[in-house]
Amino acid sequence: MNPFFIFLRIACKIILLPAVVLILAAGPALCDAGKTGNDSDSAKHKDQRPFNIREQLQVFYPLGDDADYTMTICADVPVNDKPDRVYKKGEPGHVFLILSKRDLLTGKTTSRSFGFYPRIPVTCLFKQARSKILDNCNREYDASLERKLSKEEFSAIVDKCRELAKKKYNLKKFNCYDYIIEIFNSLPGVEKLPLTKVKFPFILGRGGSPCGLYKDLGKLASGNSTWASAIRFGDFRSPVADDRQTMIASH
Repeated sequence: MNPFFIFLRIACKIILLPAVVLILAAGPALCDAGKTGNDSDSAKHKDQRPFNIREQLQVFYPLGDDADYTMTICADVPVNDKPDRVYKKGEPGHVFLILSKRDLLTGKTTSRSFGFYPRIPVTCLFKQARSKILDNCNREYDASLERKLSKEEFSAIVDKCRELAKKKYNLKKFNCYDYIIEIFNSLPGVEKLPLTKVKFPFILGRGGSPCGLYKDLGKLASGNSTWASAIRFGDFRSPVADDRQTMIASH
C-alpha cells in the first residue's frame, strides 16, 4: 500500500477518532440543574439544594379530611417566546412537580417543588446515570397543569414519587419529563397525559422534553380534554417552602 495512505489511516485513528469521541461525550444533558446567568429564558436558581424525598414529603403527614390536596406539573421551556426550541446555549429546560396541602381551618398552604436529575452529566455516549432529586422551589415555569386530589390519591402520589426516585436517569428513556408524566398518569380512572418524544439537538435522538409537554398542554387546553380548565400558560414561579423563605429573600 502507498506509504501516504498508510500515514493517512494512522493519522485518522490518532487525531480524528479521539476528536469525535470528545465531541460526542460533550453533548448536552437534558434537565438543567439551575444554571445561573442570562444564556436562556429558562429560570435558574443558584441555591438549588439536594432534596431528600422521603424526609421532605413527610411534611404533609398526617393527611386528614380538613385539607385540600393538589399536584401541579410544570414545564420550564428553554426559550419562553419559542416554546418549540428544545435547547439553547446549554439549557434544555426542565419538567418538575409541585405538591401542595392547604389546611382548611388555618388557610396555611404547605408546598414542595422538586424534580428528577442525573447525579453526573449525561451525554451522547453516556446516556444513563444514577439519579437524584433536587429542590425546585422559586423556579420559573411557563406552563402547568394542576390536579386536585383526595387524601388517598395524594398519599398514592407521594408513594409513587418516592418509588420512581430510585430509578436511574436515562437521557432518552427516563429523564425529568418521564418521571413527572409517569407520576401524573399513575392514578387509575383519569384521562392520561400523552407521552411525547421530541427530537433532541445534535445526534442525541429523541426523548422527553418540557417543549413536548408545553405543546401537549396547548392541544389539551384548546380541545375537549378533562384538563382544559386546569391548564395555565404564562410566567410563573414555584412556591418557596417555609424553611427557605428567609434564604431566598436574602439573595
